[in-house]
Amino acid sequence: MPLRPGQNIGDYEILSQLGCGGVGEVYMVRHVISQRVEALKLLRSDRNRTDLSERFLREIRLLAGLSHPHIARLNNAFQHDDRIAMVMEFIEGEDLYLKLHSPWPRRAMEGLTYIRQVLSALVYAHARGVIHRDIKPSNVMITREGDAKLLDFGMAFQSADMSHTRPGYVLGSLHYMSPEQVRGERVDARSDLYSTGITLYEILTGRRPFDGKTEYEVMTGHLREEPKRLVELNPAIPDAVSDTILRALAKDASQRFQTAREFLTALDGISFDDAQTLETMAIQVPASTAPRGSSSKGTASGRPPSGNFEAAVLDSVSRELAAFIGPIAKVVVKRAADQCSSVEELYTRVAAEIDSERDRSQFLARKKGR
Repeated sequence: MPLRPGQNIGDYEILSQLGCGGVGEVYMVRHVISQRVEALKLLRSDRNRTDLSERFLREIRLLAGLSHPHIARLNNAFQHDDRIAMVMEFIEGEDLYLKLHSPWPRRAMEGLTYIRQVLSALVYAHARGVIHRDIKPSNVMITREGDAKLLDFGMAFQSADMSHTRPGYVLGSLHYMSPEQVRGERVDARSDLYSTGITLYEILTGRRPFDGKTEYEVMTGHLREEPKRLVELNPAIPDAVSDTILRALAKDASQRFQTAREFLTALDGISFDDAQTLETMAIQVPASTAPRGSSSKGTASGRPPSGNFEAAVLDSVSRELAAFIGPIAKVVVKRAADQCSSVEELYTRVAAEIDSERDRSQFLARKKGR
């Protein structure tokens, strides 16, 4: 049973539930002494299998050795009634997935900035032997100040520890997996660079390079198909930028950038003229990458098409709303989503559930600030 607002767990008071995943429950909490608001991830009571507990512990121990401005910070870890808890910095903002499916006027240049920051985090992590293995938009939080924070090291491993890299195990998120992940092979830092390249491709074109109606089609794309050149999808994209991203997406890892530093240097080397082009470039999101169940109506204006939203969008809005109304936020957002045709409309509708005008304005400001 989820913890309720007002309950205490260790030295932390539960403020609201932010989400619940396959392994853990996530809460917004406040330390009873320092009064600092933080995020607490608690291993689910029905997920106390040895392998999941070990994975949770491995994430804690990896994060304990990392300290970087673009990696979500681990503040504490403890046990509570035989359940493991980790306490992370609480990040006010939204994930990159939600930004990709919302109006985003300066998408190209801001997106490049976020990817540079992710690569900066990978330069740091890789230098310490940590491979993330699950780079994707929903694992990149954008703070209200406009900084990217890399999240969820649940599938990460230490390259020196080969016990967590056994061949034959397919791990990762399907649309962002490297070919070697699809094949179930051992991976290294270059796999993270491939996934980062996929994410940047999606930012600049509005679509993923490999998609399909079935998992098999997506996996085949990673293994055998060449991605379309970005300039074919949007002629305004500079050749140098297109070439940089396609290099990151090489099927053969030896043909990619060999380090995150090398990839970052290539992006930092974009010319002034190319940067000016990206600054003003319009990006249309095709219906194929819009939230499932939607039509193509409204994409020219940058508004998400009508229809139901993907789970990741609803989870992101629910997480923000939960800070004001508690766990019921998930139900409120799901109900409202059936009556809304855009993320902006969804924010406005669910904001009505917040009693305090001040809190309501603060909630809506998160949407308007993007």
